[in-house]
Amino acid sequence: MLMFGCIERELPVPEREPGLINLAEANIGVDYETQLFYSLTNSKVESSCEQKDWCIALRSDSNFAQLMLNSARAMKTHHTGSTNLALDIDIENVPEEDWEIMDPTGGVSDSTSSLRLLLNELVLVDLGYNDANEKIGSARIALIDIQSTHWTLHIADSDGSNVDTVEVSNRDGYTWNQVSILDRIENQIEPPTYDWEICITQYMELLDGEIPYLVVGILTPTDRVRVYETSGVDWELWKTNDWTALEFSKAWNTIGYDWKSYDLSTGSYEIDFDKLFCIQTDEGREFIMRMLDFYDANGNKGNVTFEVLER
Repeated sequence: MLMFGCIERELPVPEREPGLINLAEANIGVDYETQLFYSLTNSKVESSCEQKDWCIALRSDSNFAQLMLNSARAMKTHHTGSTNLALDIDIENVPEEDWEIMDPTGGVSDSTSSLRLLLNELVLVDLGYNDANEKIGSARIALIDIQSTHWTLHIADSDGSNVDTVEVSNRDGYTWNQVSILDRIENQIEPPTYDWEICITQYMELLDGEIPYLVVGILTPTDRVRVYETSGVDWELWKTNDWTALEFSKAWNTIGYDWKSYDLSTGSYEIDFDKLFCIQTDEGREFIMRMLDFYDANGNKGNVTFEVLER
């Protein structure tokens, strides 16, 4: 059901006095077509792209390549379990329950294949929707070679025709390496790992843990960032209190989307000002963040406004 060993880590972090609160705005457009990679450290957008610019992203794991879908387009995959790349399969009649969306927490477990790409396995990809909310279509992919410096992808039309191979660089200093299946090229969208902490984007969430639903929120799909959510909004307290006993999460969607809610009576989004997010990085930086608005000065949605303070 679709409802629509890094050297930098070893550098000492200088002591800092609790900082001033920074007011930040990040606009993803009224149709949520833009994705933004934001640096809390530098208080700016480090990189941006359109939803159409990439389809999947890869990164290394011990026995396979981890796979990220551009869930802003409501993409999904079907892992066939077959190494026959010319397998005769009617993609239009694959049962709905056999398709998987990307786990919004970023979790990779034995019970899900949605975030892994095994060598030579044929995977069907539903490419989701374009900016006019029209279905794009489907494709076939397979990971046919893994090297320390790159991966090689087999990409074909949904019926197995028009085959291409695309080499995807495994870049040092980057978390994910993006690919456009539509254009059949690698297309590095994401900035270097240490240049950003949060991604502001539309993405697919699982409501009640099972219902796919497109939402707008904030993700942290990088292992160097951890988040703790609290409802105790007291800036003076959280500037200096002890965080050592807090249980920080590496789930990508800890900040997520539910800092806002839609009010049917007013036909607009309201912000939950009681939510406060504590953010830690591997380098020892600590931030507190609160969401303020989802509209710009002209009343257009998609303008995410938030306060950030580095402790």
